Amino acid sequence: MRTDARRRDKCMPSAKVPARPAIAPWLIALLVLAGCQKEPVIEGRVEFRELNLAAKYPGRLLKLHVDEGQHVDAGALIAEIVSPEAQAKRQQADALVAGAEAQQVKADEGARKQELSVAAAGVATARAQAELMRTTEGRMQRLFKEGVVPHQRLDEAIALRRSADAALEAARATLSLIQEGLRKEDKDTAAAFTAGAKGLRQEVEAALDETHIRAPASGQIVDVFIHEGEIVAAGFPVAVLAVSDAPWVSFNVREDQLTGLKVGQRLTARIPAIGEDDRVDFVVERISVLGDYATWRSTRDLGSYDLHSFEVRARPAKPVTGLRAGMSVLVPLAQLQAAR
Repeated sequence: MRTDARRRDKCMPSAKVPARPAIAPWLIALLVLAGCQKEPVIEGRVEFRELNLAAKYPGRLLKLHVDEGQHVDAGALIAEIVSPEAQAKRQQADALVAGAEAQQVKADEGARKQELSVAAAGVATARAQAELMRTTEGRMQRLFKEGVVPHQRLDEAIALRRSADAALEAARATLSLIQEGLRKEDKDTAAAFTAGAKGLRQEVEAALDETHIRAPASGQIVDVFIHEGEIVAAGFPVAVLAVSDAPWVSFNVREDQLTGLKVGQRLTARIPAIGEDDRVDFVVERISVLGDYATWRSTRDLGSYDLHSFEVRARPAKPVTGLRAGMSVLVPLAQLQAAR
């Protein structure tokens, strides 16, 4: 019994020891909230420019050289499209160019040696025939004066001589035309026809070049819509490319927080997806001239007005490794307030 009594005495508080004062629950909650309170920030989003990689002419997708999520450099081959119609037009254009160039060479170089020889021989034959007809006419003139032949025979001789003279002049003109070649107008016409045929071939070659879709800039393939063997319609995108070389951040800033913010101003932001402690500098590139209600807040209950928001676009001051579209960017509100 004495042992139990001593145990009870030890468990009971001594009257000489003062009791600890109780801490109010509201004070504990206030301390916790104060420790958890964070600096107010404006949240933005990383954006990339997206390009639709489409075919200019219809065809069938022969080969796809990329996959979704793949990084490509500017000029990289994305897809190959086969177009039998374009190939047929290329053959037609080649034939037209070959024919036009042959005609132009003929116009520029003139007649061949064989043609000149034939024309010269024609002149010699016509000259000999004309001389014969003159001799015959002279003989008939003497015989007519002597009364040997009638006047009809003399008229026939005169007609044959005149015909021979005309044939000689025609042969000489033909030889002169062959020696001089085509006129300048004819040569210009041949040159213009050749230029037109070459222009048509260039058009077909441009169409064939469009069957090879290439990346206009460096970036990442976001989506692929057409696969090998499928028909590609003109203007329909085969894939979508996100240009990662020129990212920007888009913020929606309320008009009551916009005062003092200017284009060219530098903002220091935090990107949680890259590092909690890392800070990245951005330069304000554009402030929208038209407000909207993306982060609208009513103040009518205070007898005031509705608050609109304005888009603010900023770009990194220098390249940021690991930056991806959709990442959150946090800018302390104090930076905007300091600019006022």
